[in-house]
Amino acid sequence: MENPPVQELSKKDITAILTAAVKLQVREIDWLGGDPLVRSDWYPLMKDTGKLGLKNNIWTSGIPLENKEVARKAVEVSKGGFIAVHLDTLNERIYQMLHKGNPHRQIQAILKGVENVQNFGKSPDEMINCITFTKPVFQDIQRTIQYFYETWGMRTCLTQMCVTGLATDHKEWAPSIEEIKKACDIRDSINYPTSPYSFSSMDTNKYYCGNMICVTVNGDVTPCSVIRKSVGSIHETPLDEIIQKHRDELLWILLRVPKNLPGYCSQCENNEVCWGCRAAAFYDKGDSCGTDPKCYRNI
Repeated sequence: MENPPVQELSKKDITAILTAAVKLQVREIDWLGGDPLVRSDWYPLMKDTGKLGLKNNIWTSGIPLENKEVARKAVEVSKGGFIAVHLDTLNERIYQMLHKGNPHRQIQAILKGVENVQNFGKSPDEMINCITFTKPVFQDIQRTIQYFYETWGMRTCLTQMCVTGLATDHKEWAPSIEEIKKACDIRDSINYPTSPYSFSSMDTNKYYCGNMICVTVNGDVTPCSVIRKSVGSIHETPLDEIIQKHRDELLWILLRVPKNLPGYCSQCENNEVCWGCRAAAFYDKGDSCGTDPKCYRNI
C-alpha cells in the first residue's frame, strides 16, 4: 500500500502533547485506542506522564491485563487514575457477533485481567467496565452489569453506539429509545441506587465531557473521542495554540449555562450534571450543540 494508515501517534507527538498539557495545567491524560497497552512503549510513556505531575487513565480492552506483569505496571502508572476494561457481554454468542477472535478465550482473558489488576491493589472504585451499547448487547445487559458490580465491585459505563466508522456497516445494531431507557434504568438501579441524578444515552457527565479534548491517531484535535470534526492538527500547529484559538468550541462553553441547552435538556431535572451526548447530536444532525436524539427524556 502506497500510503498505509497511521496506526499510532509517534513518541515525539505524544511527548509534545504532554508538554503542552503541563503548560495548559491539564490534570489527567486518558489513554485511548484501539488499546494503548499494545504499544511497545506504553509503560515508559505513562511513567513519564506521572513524572510530569499528570494522572493516567487507561482505557483498555482488558485482554493485555491477563499478563500479570502488564497488570502490575498498569496499576503502578495509573495511581490516582482509573483503569477501564471493555467487555460488552458475558454471552459468548453475542460477543462473537461484535468481535473477532475466540469469544471464550477473550472473555476469560478480560476477566483474568480484572482479577490481576485488583490483586495488585487497584480499588474497584478506580475501575470501570465499558459496554458499547448495541441492540445485541441489550439481551444480556442486566446480567453483565450485575456481574461486574456484585463480583468485582465495578460500575459499568454505557457508551452509546453512534453510526459512524465501522458502525456504519451495522446500522441495525443501533438500540431503540425504549432499549436505551431500559438499559439506563438497569444501570442506575444496580450502580447508583441512591443517586438523585441520572445520565441518558452516554454514561459521562458534562464536567468530564466539558473539560477534555481529544487528539486522534492522525494528530487531529477534536472535542470528543467519538466526534471526528477536527479544529486543527498538531502536525501543523502546537496543541496549546489550537486550544487557545478554539477553546469555546472544544469545551462547549455555550452549553455550560443550562438555559442554553437544546430542547428538553434546558429544563431537564438532570441538567446540573448532564447535557446529553454531544456525539449523538453531531452524528444525527451534524450539530454537536444540538439535541441528543438518543435521550429518552427528550420529548
